[in-house]
Amino acid sequence: MPKYYGCPCEGCGRPLALTDDIVVCPDCGAPYHRECYEKLGRCIHTPAHGAGYEWTFPYKDDALRTCPSCGERTLRTEERCRCCGAVLPPESQCPEPPTQSQPGTDADGRFDYNDLYRQYQQTVEEPTRRNVQAAFGKEELIDGIPYSDWNDYIGKAAPVYLNDYSRMQLQHTKISMCFSALVFGPFYFFYRKAWKPAFGFLAAELVVALPTLLSMMQATGSPLTAGISSTAIVVLSRIMTVFSFALVMLRTLYAKWLYRKSAAERIRRIRAEFPDAAQRRAVLSAQGGVSIAGVIGAFVLLMVLGACATVLMGPNLDALAGML
Repeated sequence: MPKYYGCPCEGCGRPLALTDDIVVCPDCGAPYHRECYEKLGRCIHTPAHGAGYEWTFPYKDDALRTCPSCGERTLRTEERCRCCGAVLPPESQCPEPPTQSQPGTDADGRFDYNDLYRQYQQTVEEPTRRNVQAAFGKEELIDGIPYSDWNDYIGKAAPVYLNDYSRMQLQHTKISMCFSALVFGPFYFFYRKAWKPAFGFLAAELVVALPTLLSMMQATGSPLTAGISSTAIVVLSRIMTVFSFALVMLRTLYAKWLYRKSAAERIRRIRAEFPDAAQRRAVLSAQGGVSIAGVIGAFVLLMVLGACATVLMGPNLDALAGML
């Protein structure tokens, strides 16, 4: 908040410095040190808020100068810096340095998109590229596909995935922990548009639910379970419990590798169909990324399958209601 630097905190009166954590009253705009505001518990001008009070900067634009010792803004009328206490020499001996600004803002405190993008390149893109080069070589070919195409296809999460793929390549492993796949199950793959593993894991989850379906059918007297004993269903349930655990571990540990294989297949097809770089980039961005519609579609599919399963129930649905 550059415009507040040099003015006094409304709580303690000390000048607000570049290194201070500054908070502003949402009602009147009065600035405080965060610790001062939290100690007070409210703005000191609260009684006047109802009358429309608005805080104004207490000094004129030319009332402040920069201290050559600490770099903070202090009053021109004082002999010592309000922040560090150093004696202020004549301004002719220490010309005013350029105004400092926060990262992502220009000298006037306005949002600077170019500066923010440069920071993103320095802190995210460049380290990711170095990791990819270390793992896959200077050509930056991951599974024979250029880094730029992977970046366009994956979208905002590309640095995370490409860093993981670099680590997997260096360690010669297909394993990488994916908490999203652990928590959301097959829906993770629908979200990431990895359709083959998505439908594969969804089908596996339905197989795991088979003992529950058989138990419900048996409880309602369905003729389809006439030859199946309760013991057989219990045994099948225990088997499916082990299978379910193995399924969760497989999905959690290999989800990123499966997504990589699915993405590589689609990127190769797009590269073959669209040789023009600009056109290919647009198609990669459109067909890649994530899909909320895919997740909603999976939920709808499960609801339809659940409704179809009720057709298999027997005539004694009251027994099922008692179980639930």
